[in-house]
Amino acid sequence: MFQSSSGWGSEVVESTLHGHPCLMYATRPRSLSDVLDASLRWSDRVFLVQGERRITFAQHHRAVQAVANRLREYGVGEGDRVALYAANSHEWVTTFFATIALGAVAVPCNGWWAGAELAHACGVVTPTVVVCDERRAERVPPELRRIALTDLVTDDVWDAPAAARLPNPADENAPAVVLFTAGTTGFPKGAVLAHRSLIANLQTLLVVSRKLPHEIADDAPESVTLVGLPLFHIGAIQLILVPLMTGGRVVFPAGRFDPEEVLRLIDREGVTMFSGVPTMADRLLRHPDAAGREYPTLRTVVLGGSPVSDELLERVSTTFPNSRRRVGRTYGLTEAGGVVSTGVGEQVAARPGTSGRLGPVVEVRISEPGADGEGEVLVRSPSSMDGYWGLPGDPTLDADGWIHTGDLGRLDDDRFLYITGRRKEVVIRGGENVSAVRVETVLHEHPDVAEVAVIGLPDPDLGEIVAAAVVPAAGAEPTAGELERWARASLAHFAVPSRWWIRAEPLPVNDAGKVVKARLAQEWPD
Repeated sequence: MFQSSSGWGSEVVESTLHGHPCLMYATRPRSLSDVLDASLRWSDRVFLVQGERRITFAQHHRAVQAVANRLREYGVGEGDRVALYAANSHEWVTTFFATIALGAVAVPCNGWWAGAELAHACGVVTPTVVVCDERRAERVPPELRRIALTDLVTDDVWDAPAAARLPNPADENAPAVVLFTAGTTGFPKGAVLAHRSLIANLQTLLVVSRKLPHEIADDAPESVTLVGLPLFHIGAIQLILVPLMTGGRVVFPAGRFDPEEVLRLIDREGVTMFSGVPTMADRLLRHPDAAGREYPTLRTVVLGGSPVSDELLERVSTTFPNSRRRVGRTYGLTEAGGVVSTGVGEQVAARPGTSGRLGPVVEVRISEPGADGEGEVLVRSPSSMDGYWGLPGDPTLDADGWIHTGDLGRLDDDRFLYITGRRKEVVIRGGENVSAVRVETVLHEHPDVAEVAVIGLPDPDLGEIVAAAVVPAAGAEPTAGELERWARASLAHFAVPSRWWIRAEPLPVNDAGKVVKARLAQEWPD
């Protein structure tokens, strides 16, 4: 049976988490398995769509139990890590929930990683198994146990007999997911998200949209969400969690984001909600099919992951007029477990530049604010990570539970947040975080490179692109093509610089000897 609506509420109380103060929902589930069981309320509804394949909530629930038992046969137990290295699919979703139902820890891996990045992540979390698709199998380190996704999730699991509920951790603070995110110091770091983290973020989304279980009827019209983000992003994971509680349908494109296919799916599937990064929205709006027909079902478009301009939101409203009242922005990050602030329609239109209002259990403190109230954004909430896997004491999360985001912003008296810039050395290319330090480290290893600095340059399509300024070693004459090939051998495709400045003069530095990257950006040749 699914959990009754008594397991959810909107009342916020002051509580304690890991020894520090924290706002919490007074009434909340304690395990993601409870969320999965709640989906049986919608047993006969379609949950997942990709191409012609359609999976109901009941089929998905049975498949999760069957795949969890198979993982157990592979030696996966409570607390073990299962790395997921595959493209978006029904099988990916099922394996993700099966891992969590088993009490193990799901580790979604960036499907665009090069072999070195995957090897690093696996070295950090030491997975019991790596579940991968055929395209990525060759990149899995040979010393790791590899399972083909199609061997684990076979066609018979969708109609497997219902199994007994697997035991799951009673501790809501038990790790559920490790999500890797590019930091400022090199290889990606794995943010540890507990059951509590993902449930608190889900509960916030249900509260602000007024879709707690007792607020929606059993025969409520279904929402249809198109998920164009890769499932190794926190933004995509929250999009597959919400429908478990609301009975909505999730639609996946066949492969990587393609504007023509997405517009076709919006029309064919009656998509009501799209959430993605600004680059995706811009590409949709530029496609000829966007202006050539109407999309009356699309009512909600929420963008985040990188800066979202007021001009882009207006273009979305104009192209998809039925969404005008629910076009908006969101601000969040992996370390915060998802959404920090969100706003749509008049909330955003009346406050140009805002990223929306803070979630009910989210606290924000502005560190060292200037005269205009702007400073570094610090975030604390029950959704926040419990640190990085294998990196105790990392300063991103301080002893009082504040996450130091590295983003600059200000907060008004009505709890509306405005993000104004960044302190950390991360380039956000099309919604993907790229560590400038990591790219610099790889390029420094080239024998013909003496100095290198990596920055983000504005781009109308991707928001930012990765750019590298290189000073050759004495007597060397490296070309941009040579350096690009070198970078591709060690970096994900989105982290490889697409703009190069090979210069004879040394990089500009300040009195402390640090490269002045702002000057490089100002002087970058056309």
